[in-house]
Parts: sequence; C-alpha cells; structure tokens
Amino acid sequence: MELISREMVRRKIVEIEQKIVKIEQQIDGLPKGELICAKNDERYKWYLKENGKRKYIPKKKRALAEALAEKKYYMYWLEELKNEVDIYKYYLKKYPDNKRTTDYLLVHKGWGELLKNRFKSTNLELQKWQNEEYISCTKHKENLVFSGTQGKKLRSKSEVIIDMLLYRYQIPFHYEERLVLNGIEVYPDFTTRHPVTGKVIYWEHYGMMDDEIYRSKVHQKMKIYCENGIIPSINLITTYETNDHPLNIDYIESIIKMYYL
Repeated sequence: MELISREMVRRKIVEIEQKIVKIEQQIDGLPKGELICAKNDERYKWYLKENGKRKYIPKKKRALAEALAEKKYYMYWLEELKNEVDIYKYYLKKYPDNKRTTDYLLVHKGWGELLKNRFKSTNLELQKWQNEEYISCTKHKENLVFSGTQGKKLRSKSEVIIDMLLYRYQIPFHYEERLVLNGIEVYPDFTTRHPVTGKVIYWEHYGMMDDEIYRSKVHQKMKIYCENGIIPSINLITTYETNDHPLNIDYIESIIKMYYL
C-alpha cells in the first residue's frame, strides 16, 4: 500500500477545519429555520420549518427561500467536510508516527546495503532529482529577470507565483528543462514530480493569450504534446492568462492541491 505523507494529511486537516469555521460563520449569518421544498403537481412550494412548525413562503419572498436554500447547501457541505476530517484523522490513527516504513529500511545502514540494488526510495530519489543539474532553455536569456525560489530567474511574475507555491508545498520541480519529443526540443515551464508517487507532471503557463501569434505557437506546442502522450489534465497542467484575466493565486493553489496533495 502506498502511504500518503502524514504531513500532507495534517495540512489537509488544518485546511478543512479552517474551511469548516468559515462555513459555520456563513450559516450563522443566514435566516433561522429550515427550508422545505414540497412538490405540488409540477411545481414546488416553499415552507419555513422552525420550532416544529411549517409556514408557507410566498413567491414574493423568494430572497428568503434562496437564503434558506443556501443554508441547506452549507449544511450539507459542512457534513461532507466533517466526514472528510474524520477519515483523515482515522488515517493518522491507523498509521501512527514511526520509522518502520519501507523508506526506513532503504536508508538503514544494514538493510539499505542489502536492498539498494532491488528497491529505490521515492523520497530519496525525488530529492536527488530535485537537486541534479539539467539542460535548461538558453533562448532569450535577457527575459529571465524575475527572481524565483532557490536563486533561480524566471520570465514572468506569473511564473514566480507558480514557482513560489510549488516550493511552498514541497513539490519537486525543474524550470524550463529540455524535453525531446520525437526529435523536437521543447521546454515546459515546469517539469514536476508528484511528491508521493514520483509521477512526472508537466506544467505550461500561457500568459499572453491576447496575442494571435502567441496563440498560434501555443496550439502548435499543445499538438506536439498530445501527439507524444502528454495530455492536459492527465500529465499536463495548463494555465492561461490575458490582460483582462490575470493569474489568480488562489486558483493556482487549488490546482496544486488537486494534482499533488
């Protein structure tokens, strides 16, 4: 069984519990009582259920019905999140902190010597990969003017955001590493590795989608990726930006949580 990082689980619990607090605050600000939707022929009638009594809500009070419907939605969401927290806490209880893991054996002096030719530690392999040298893009080096993590230079402020969040969430990655596909050299903005499985996931940020020539190059590059088994939402993340729709840091964070955590 492939165990999830306990630290990731703890972070997830904190994140969900913070969300629970916000939802409870939202519920507190909504009307008292519960909405009942009762079918009447082909239509629905609205009722307010409070203190064991039911009161009809006329159509002219739709705003009240909508607020109560919102409350119902939050109540269901709250229940889902609390169940999710229970599952994560059960996981921590089921797999308590200890060093008796496969990685423990692989780094142990005695056991590691016997196992080194047969197994690899994903954690150690990813650390090694993160720190190894690689061939990066040398075109238009004058555009590498934005400071990223670990002393690297990047080409845009948006790439700095992605770089920063990948680093914050401890996702191993290389910036603009050369990739040869069917004899064609491409340089994905970020070549990442899943922190648990080690799976390679590429990330391209297209930040000038207002520009027609730029869009044409994007389409050509995406065609090359797809022809070589690098498919959006499977092993390729793509994000886009225009002048009217700049990069949203919360959106990038949600992508990282979706694909890696």
